[in-house]
Amino acid sequence: MKKIDNIIYDNLDYFKAYLIKGIDGDILIDTGFSSSRNKLKRLLDKNNVKLIILTHAHLDHIWNAKYFKERYGCQVAISKDDLENLDNSIINSIPVNRYYNFSAVFANYFMKRLKCDGFIPDILLEDNEILNLYGLNLKIVSLKGHTKGSIGILYKDYMFVGDALVNRKLYVELPYQMQNKADSLASVKKIIKLKPKLIFIGHENPIKYEKLMVSIMKIENQ
Repeated sequence: MKKIDNIIYDNLDYFKAYLIKGIDGDILIDTGFSSSRNKLKRLLDKNNVKLIILTHAHLDHIWNAKYFKERYGCQVAISKDDLENLDNSIINSIPVNRYYNFSAVFANYFMKRLKCDGFIPDILLEDNEILNLYGLNLKIVSLKGHTKGSIGILYKDYMFVGDALVNRKLYVELPYQMQNKADSLASVKKIIKLKPKLIFIGHENPIKYEKLMVSIMKIENQ
């Protein structure tokens, strides 16, 4: 388990969830896949989660939303633009380039056949929306591309971007599959404009702003 400022996170298989500690309540960002439930539950049992924010509607981020909502009596928030993706959300994804054709087809095929417990979001988020909750001030930023309703959450000098970015050892790149590549590229430029000092992502270690900046040409040429 790692902690930066009042943000707690840990490796959950190949996935990361983030807990932002507030004054009188905590916010969980994403809920992981089925195999992440027990480990994440041990963390949440020791804290006071009041709200779950989902960065996008892919199954490896929303799988435990219904379970945690019922267990902790918390609310669940997601972009209004990702409601259409809550059921079989990854079906329409395309590869970022020809090198990832097989990976995208593989993901689409198997995700189409998986079903998590359905739930109704309590809060539908919009671009530029400000959330002042539990002594925390968050800004919702549309990062569409990976899915139509992918969002980022800006908090202080930190930004949580879900699967909008992938952190490789030497560089940063776009995810291997998405719903719209042009939107994904525009979302990366939006992140750069906001200048977060640290970018928390869905599946790898956090990205420093400087590493993103030196990777922009590679991202644009994917």
